[in-house]
Amino acid sequence: MNRFFLILIVIVNLTSCATKKAEIPSSLDPIHIQNTTNFAKEQFESCMTGKFVPITKEIATPRIVRSWNENEERETCKEINRRFGDLIEFKIVQTAVYKDTYIYRYKANYSKLDKPAEIRVYTTLDHKIDGYIIKEVWLDKYTKFKPSKTKH
Repeated sequence: MNRFFLILIVIVNLTSCATKKAEIPSSLDPIHIQNTTNFAKEQFESCMTGKFVPITKEIATPRIVRSWNENEERETCKEINRRFGDLIEFKIVQTAVYKDTYIYRYKANYSKLDKPAEIRVYTTLDHKIDGYIIKEVWLDKYTKFKPSKTKH
């Protein structure tokens, strides 16, 4: 009998301590799309102006805040400017959910590219920026990002 109660207590503790997952809405609130668009525009336009745009814990995950600094941005922008040129325009084309992440896909035109590139912004289900990338080629079909192992 004591063994039964012990097992019952363990089960109740395990289920009550489980973290709740955020609900995935059937559609995204336009304000979240606008906030992500503003973030992407700010970050990628900073490459043209050379003005460092800090990422704060109010809009991003602690991992992103810790890893992004002025030197990192300067080096990244130098590479983007060299390979892509200036950002001419971009627009949201797709939003998706993968596991615990919202993915915002933007089709972007750059001055040195003949075809559109892709800017991708990742957020948590709580809408905190958790990453962003630029891909040289826009693909209509979503493909999971696999970073290269070599540094350019």
